[in-house]
Amino acid sequence: MKPRLLGAIQQRYACREFSADRSVSADELSAVLEAGRLAPSAFGLEPWRFISVTDTAGKTALTHACFDQPAAATAAAFIAIVALVDALHPDSDYVRARFEAEARGGDTAPIYEAYRAYHHPDTIAPWAQGQCNFAAAHLLLQATHLGLASCPLGGFDAGLLTKALAIPPGEIPALLIALGHCACEAPERIRKPLDQALKP
Repeated sequence: MKPRLLGAIQQRYACREFSADRSVSADELSAVLEAGRLAPSAFGLEPWRFISVTDTAGKTALTHACFDQPAAATAAAFIAIVALVDALHPDSDYVRARFEAEARGGDTAPIYEAYRAYHHPDTIAPWAQGQCNFAAAHLLLQATHLGLASCPLGGFDAGLLTKALAIPPGEIPALLIALGHCACEAPERIRKPLDQALKP
């Protein structure tokens, strides 16, 4: 018997066109967002926030920011993953709160020491964007588990997306996930065999 998680992984693929007459319910959207909230992150920093968009005007603006590609134009809903950057300064209130939570009532000094040695202003933005991929994986798999189709969209005009989502300075868009019900049947999954993936 195939494990349930592997089944969802096997079924997931990037839908390029969604059914225009099928929506994503508030409960479904909430469940997908909860999966993203539970994603792992380095230092326990969770350097992201999520913005869900379901209104027509908002979806139109996001579609334009994504160069009007069909997956965006037909999506029933979007989840934008925004990378926190300025909040990740070692002395910020955000970092302090996250480290106190990560320490679970214990000493935060070891976490601070490791993070201060790692943090660098020139590399923290791409690092935060990379961390957002952990949340994206959770969002995508939960969507599949619920019977929703999805498409991760990395091709967008960052300036237009920032404006459309009213993202403040100090944060940057990392990824946009389109959700809905696919207009076509999922094709057969094509991946190289495991023995090739294990080769050095």
